[in-house]
Amino acid sequence: MDQTLAGQTALVTGAGSGIGRAIALALADAGAAVALAGRRPAPLRTVADTIAARGGRTLVLPADVRQRAAGPALVAAIEGEWEHLDIVVHNAAAFAPGAVVDVDPQAWDDVLATNLTGPFLLSRAALPGMIRRRCGSLVFIASTSGKRGDAGMAAYCASKFGLMGLAHSLLYEVRPHDVRVIVVSPSAIDTGTVVPSAAGVRGVRPHATDVAAAVRHCLEQPPRVLIREMEIWGTNP
Repeated sequence: MDQTLAGQTALVTGAGSGIGRAIALALADAGAAVALAGRRPAPLRTVADTIAARGGRTLVLPADVRQRAAGPALVAAIEGEWEHLDIVVHNAAAFAPGAVVDVDPQAWDDVLATNLTGPFLLSRAALPGMIRRRCGSLVFIASTSGKRGDAGMAAYCASKFGLMGLAHSLLYEVRPHDVRVIVVSPSAIDTGTVVPSAAGVRGVRPHATDVAAAVRHCLEQPPRVLIREMEIWGTNP
């Protein structure tokens, strides 16, 4: 039988909109207390109000994962309120389109800091408690762009390739402590808008809620089960 998330605590970064919002709502609906992190407080409060209206528990924690102190501060706030942190969902992401010769170096740094260094720092802060309790799950929202390069997406692809490497290496470090590392790699996601394909066939890309359902499914597996990696594609986008 799948395990329930009731009584567990979760942190979702980039929780104010898009995939992060959908994941936060899905975990709250599954019974977890959910801490919402992001750079913009107003959207986080809106998500928190929705969770509260459904009877869930939540914390609003404005934070910028690019900052070195953000990870320890987030973990300390959650452990101070709820005593332990069971689930971290690394979802916050930045994107800087453009060819390599055109991308501003500062934009490159921001993408790498958000998509790769931020998850490293937050994982580093969360892991001691998980290892001590011999339980916990780290979920990395990667991308199918972390497995192939695309023209005009060098910064994003490089960060997601790096995130895959971080997650895969981390798995071998923490697996002996019964901590799970899960990678969920969506392809292009939208809100359900119908778009024409190259062949002229109309299809629908996956929704943010589809990614959230996949994350919830991975986390609800019994502790003995690890879904190491999952890709999410549109059937006919």
